[in-house]
Amino acid sequence: MEKLAMIFKRFAEQEAKGSSPLYEYWSLNIAQDIELLTLIQFIPSNQPRPNLFFAAVQYLACENQHQLACYYKNVTSSEFAQSFIHLKDFCQQHRGPLQDIFQMKLVQTNELNRAAYLYPIFSYIQAKTQKLLSLIEIGTSAGLLLNLDQYRYEIEEAVTKQFYGNEKSKLHIVAKNNGESIRELSTLNIDQRIGIDLNIVDLQKDEDFRWMQALIWPEHKMRKQQLENVQEVNRNVRKTLLEGDFLTLIPTIMEQQDHTRQLIIFHTHVANQFSNELKQQLLQMLSEISYKQPIYHVYNNMDDNYVHVDYVCNGQTKVIKLLQTVDNHGKYFDWN
Repeated sequence: MEKLAMIFKRFAEQEAKGSSPLYEYWSLNIAQDIELLTLIQFIPSNQPRPNLFFAAVQYLACENQHQLACYYKNVTSSEFAQSFIHLKDFCQQHRGPLQDIFQMKLVQTNELNRAAYLYPIFSYIQAKTQKLLSLIEIGTSAGLLLNLDQYRYEIEEAVTKQFYGNEKSKLHIVAKNNGESIRELSTLNIDQRIGIDLNIVDLQKDEDFRWMQALIWPEHKMRKQQLENVQEVNRNVRKTLLEGDFLTLIPTIMEQQDHTRQLIIFHTHVANQFSNELKQQLLQMLSEISYKQPIYHVYNNMDDNYVHVDYVCNGQTKVIKLLQTVDNHGKYFDWN
């Protein structure tokens, strides 16, 4: 119980602070509430427990039109104490359904703004290799990051703004680059898009869409709006979404790969759910595959929060880029 309390205290201080005042307040109070911590113990340990708990509560509260639901639309700091009382009341009334969601649902946030730094990374790789790109995303959720060339980007820098992507896109992504200026980027040429997940999310299904909305924090209105706006774009981009174990699926995919393409295997904010053994198995698999075809591996959360760009060839890994300051939700990053 003490370890679980520390998880919520850390979540409040390191993740929610400055991003979600409501979840920051709730987390600090949950860390001291034995009744809520006892309920939260039913969340599998391989899931980020604060994220799954808050999403489950938001999902059910909105579905049941409970009084708690009003706090997701608009809440001020003066209402935080009262909102926590409603949170406790809701959890007491819906303990069973919440436990069911804990076992059925996964944290699968498809954060569109992460494309703000993935696009220049992929463009850098394309310029370096002069090849069409083949993308494989681990933990793809609904596959929204596989569409990154179809979004329009407005990136604020120290003395100017950078615009890239599809200028006609209905999906507009805004972020800030606190690092070196991004040089002129070429249009991405993506020949193949493959997403892998243990549970593929279908935004055309009402239940899946509502769950994805529930994973977004209350104050992040723009993120919720983006999820609505992206549906048409997502339908129109051809991609393959595969449900299953990436350790099994990726070697099979590689057997059908065209070696004239440059393969990029990427994952963002997924490896924090991997065991140390699974992380090592992933790296070993990439090393073995690289004897047949060189790979760019773009990732974070393996050992730290930095965004890594590695080149893996003939079993050897070389660090190509390292973005050390990147917002979890992609609102800012430091290019180098």
